Amino acid sequence: MADTASNTNETSMTNATSTANVTNMTDATGTTAGTTATAQPAGKRDLLPAERQDAILSLLTRQSVATVPELATMLNTTEITIRRDLTVLSKAGLLKRVRGGAMSIGSSEEHAAPAANPILSGALTERTLTGGVAVKPVLHSPELGGDQPAIGVMLPEPSFFWPGVIDNMRTIASRMGLRIITRESTYDTDVREDDILTDLTQDPTVCGLIVAPNSHPETGKRTWDWIAHADIPTVVIERDLPLLTADYVDTVRTNHPYGVRKAATHFIRHGHRFVGAAFTDTPTSDMIQEGWRDVVEETDLIQCPFIFDGIQPYDTKGVNGIVDKILLSGVTGMLVHSDYLAIAIAQTLERRGRHVPEDVSLISVDGFATPSSRPLTVLRSSDKDLAEAAISTLIHRIQNPDSATRHTLVDPNLIDRGSVVDVPAQQA
Repeated sequence: MADTASNTNETSMTNATSTANVTNMTDATGTTAGTTATAQPAGKRDLLPAERQDAILSLLTRQSVATVPELATMLNTTEITIRRDLTVLSKAGLLKRVRGGAMSIGSSEEHAAPAANPILSGALTERTLTGGVAVKPVLHSPELGGDQPAIGVMLPEPSFFWPGVIDNMRTIASRMGLRIITRESTYDTDVREDDILTDLTQDPTVCGLIVAPNSHPETGKRTWDWIAHADIPTVVIERDLPLLTADYVDTVRTNHPYGVRKAATHFIRHGHRFVGAAFTDTPTSDMIQEGWRDVVEETDLIQCPFIFDGIQPYDTKGVNGIVDKILLSGVTGMLVHSDYLAIAIAQTLERRGRHVPEDVSLISVDGFATPSSRPLTVLRSSDKDLAEAAISTLIHRIQNPDSATRHTLVDPNLIDRGSVVDVPAQQA
C-alpha cells in the first residue's frame, strides 16, 4: 500500500457553541430581593443570584412559562446557572419546575401518577452521585404517586444522526413507561461534561445514563473519570473505552469495520480495483480508517494508492490536494468520510471537468447530509438500531448490575444511490 498523504487541519470538527458549556458558571445561592432586576448588557457586571432570581419571578408574573434558554439569554448567563436558580426558587415554593424551564405557581397542573413500571420497579437501588449525596430510588407505583422513571441522555449538539437517535429513544422508552431526559454536549474542547452529567443526575427519577463522551483526550478524560466514579448504570454510545482502563462500562457502537467491508464489496462488484480514501477528523474516523486499511492490506482485491486524513470539508487547499491526487493517480473510486467532505470533493471535481459517478465513483461514510443535497451512495449508521441497543443494554445493566460488561456493535446500512457505476461505463 502506498504512503499515506496527510494534511491535518487543527480546526475542530464542529465550530459550534453550546448552551451546555458550563465553564465559569455562577453559583446560584441566596434569597430573592425585593427589587426588579433586568439583564445586563455584555461588558457590564454579572447579576447577583438574588437579582437573577427576582428577575425570573418578575417574568413569571407576565407569562406562565419560561424556558431555561430564554432565561439564560435574558439574564446573560449560562443554562446551568439558571437551573440552579430555578432549583432555589422551586424549593422555596415560588415556582414550579417543569422539563426545560419553569412554570408560575398559578398555572401549574398536577399530573396523574403513571402506571407501575414492571421493568424497573424492582431493579432500582440507592445510588450515590459524584458529590457523595445518597439518593433514594423513586418507587414508581400509582399508590405512591411517584414520577415516571427516566433515562438521562447526554449526546453532542443535535446534528448528523443524533436527532434521529434521540427520537427513536423517546419512542422506545415511551413504550416501556420511561422518559428520556436529554442534555447537550459539544465537540468543543472546553466543554465540562462532568458538570453536565452531575446536573442531569440530580433528578432522582434518572435511573441510568446513555452518554457519548467528548473525543478530545483531556476533555474526554474528565468525562470518563466521572463515569468511573458515579454509582449509576451507564452505557456509552458511539465511543470506544479508553485503551487502558480499570473501569469498564457497557458500550454500543456502529460497526464501522464491517461497514467498510460492505463498501469495498460494493466497489469490487462494479469492477473497481483502484480506490483512494479521504477522512475528516471525527470521533469515529480512526475506526473507519483502520477498517479500510485492514481491507486493503489483508486482501489483493483493492489497491489504495493514497489515504488523506484530517482534511476538513472547508479546507479548500486540502480538498484541492485530494482532487489533484485523484486526477494524477487515475483511481476509479473514492471512499470518503464525512458526507460534507464527500460533497466538497464532488463539487471540486466538477469544477475540474470531472463528475461523480461518470468519472469517479464515490461512497460516503455518514449518510445523513447527502439525500437532499447530492445523491451519493452511503454507509449509514442505523439510528433506530443504535437507540434500541443502547436502551436494551442499559435496562439489562439496571436489572443485572453484577453481570459482565457488554460491547455491542451494530452494522451500518449501505444505501445505494447510484454514485458507484461499473468501471467500463466510466472508461466509456
